[in-house]
Amino acid sequence: MKKTKSVIGMLALILLFSSAFNPVKTGLKEGEQAPELSLQNAEDSVSLQSLKGRYVLLNFWAGYDAPSRMENIRFAREIDKSGLENIALVSVSFDTNRKVFEETIKRDGLNAATQFYDKDGSRSDIFDNYRLNKGFASYLISPEGVIIAKDPNPEHLTKLIRQ
Repeated sequence: MKKTKSVIGMLALILLFSSAFNPVKTGLKEGEQAPELSLQNAEDSVSLQSLKGRYVLLNFWAGYDAPSRMENIRFAREIDKSGLENIALVSVSFDTNRKVFEETIKRDGLNAATQFYDKDGSRSDIFDNYRLNKGFASYLISPEGVIIAKDPNPEHLTKLIRQ
């Protein structure tokens, strides 16, 4: 019995230390090149490549996650009122049901042209490439495709772009 506890204790320590030296990477960092993505919605298709030369606010959300929904609404409103023409909102939903996605867009009063649905959800390439792990994130991407801010405050977008 003592040997079993000892072995379990040693394994626990090994796991603890191995995860400390090999942390799971969550999200991308400022200064990194944004991974390419291509999306289609009912109105249009978009890719980061097609938006080169413009700032892109890339926002990930889902209808079941109230904080990410609120951010999505705040980002859309801020971009609308900013008057900036050199920024594009690309908002990606990881809802598991397309009808939930469509209903959420209507309820939240969002422009369907900026909203995209990734039917593969957390199993998608986008989810993996942006290392979203267990959560949602937003990225402000420069006209050159470089991440200049992670999870920016919607009310400070204009300031970030004008810097």
